[in-house]
Amino acid sequence: MNTFLKLKMLRGSAHKERIARRHITDFSDCVNLPDSYLLKNCGVNRNVFHNILRLLEPVVPKTQRSNGIPFPLKVLVTLSFLASGSHQKSVGKDFNINISQKSVSRVIKIVVEGLNMVLNNCIIFPSTVMQRDQIKEGFYRKYHFPETIGCIDGTYVEIVCPRDDEEAFYDRKGQYSIHAQIMCDADSKIIAICCRFGGAASCAYIWNKMNIRPFVENISRQGEMSWLIADNKYPQRAWLMTPILHAPQGTPDSQYNHFQGRTRSCIERCIAKLKGRWQCLYKRPLHYTPEQAAKIINACAVLHNLCTRAGLPDPQPFVDPEPMPVINEVTEMPEDNVNDLYIGIEVRRQLAERIYYSV
Repeated sequence: MNTFLKLKMLRGSAHKERIARRHITDFSDCVNLPDSYLLKNCGVNRNVFHNILRLLEPVVPKTQRSNGIPFPLKVLVTLSFLASGSHQKSVGKDFNINISQKSVSRVIKIVVEGLNMVLNNCIIFPSTVMQRDQIKEGFYRKYHFPETIGCIDGTYVEIVCPRDDEEAFYDRKGQYSIHAQIMCDADSKIIAICCRFGGAASCAYIWNKMNIRPFVENISRQGEMSWLIADNKYPQRAWLMTPILHAPQGTPDSQYNHFQGRTRSCIERCIAKLKGRWQCLYKRPLHYTPEQAAKIINACAVLHNLCTRAGLPDPQPFVDPEPMPVINEVTEMPEDNVNDLYIGIEVRRQLAERIYYSV
């Protein structure tokens, strides 16, 4: 067979593939996919999918080409990638979203950017007294721990070795990661997230740099009884309640630890649900720059809240097969913070007695 005929056949084959892909793209009525398919492959049901479409439609750029990928299909592609954690090529070959890896990559970037643009509409920290009172009521009703406006903890999301500043992302597992700080309410809805720091940064360091910290500190200094719940990776403050070390059994300190730990479990469940539904956060390293990986984590947090508010069944929770090694780190305490530490310990002592005598 001469070269001319070979080239003609190859061009014909490529043309047929494009036609087939276009046919599948047009023929797949992704807006009306059944719940069973969406839950299995995209982590959402049809109602949540439609809600995502309404939310993103004003911010995601419209396709100009007549044969471009329809907006609902872009969202479907992205959800499939985030939920499965599969390679982009695998996502592109799915029956209902049969598009090229290059197109998948471009689509994911566009939709993830859109989800980041609506983040402040979906992840809302309680900035008003009324909002904080509602969250406090939720925590007290579920856990009988008073004045709580949120729980905070960190989770690591593995990434490939970054080109720049790689030591900032090298964590204690010997991997490169984003160390995301997450706050949630009593219903495991995310109320704040920070993905600006790498795996080398400690929880205490990131907390000190978070934009929300001064706000929480200020309302406490103004006399409002409000605090976050955290573990011992964070500094004890009047606005940040941590466990009491070496508390004797049967004492107010021990009772406090019991209720504090039970309350703190909601952030552990929140993170387990987040990673359980959006498996791209743990299944394999994210092959993106730290900045883009952070946007992907933010996008998953937005979707987590949409699913939680819609009352979707919980996914199989994520369990880390190799938890981050625990180290007995003592947080360096600058002299100007020592007084805050002592005041925080005294507020915690009074809270422990309040809980002990109210049970």
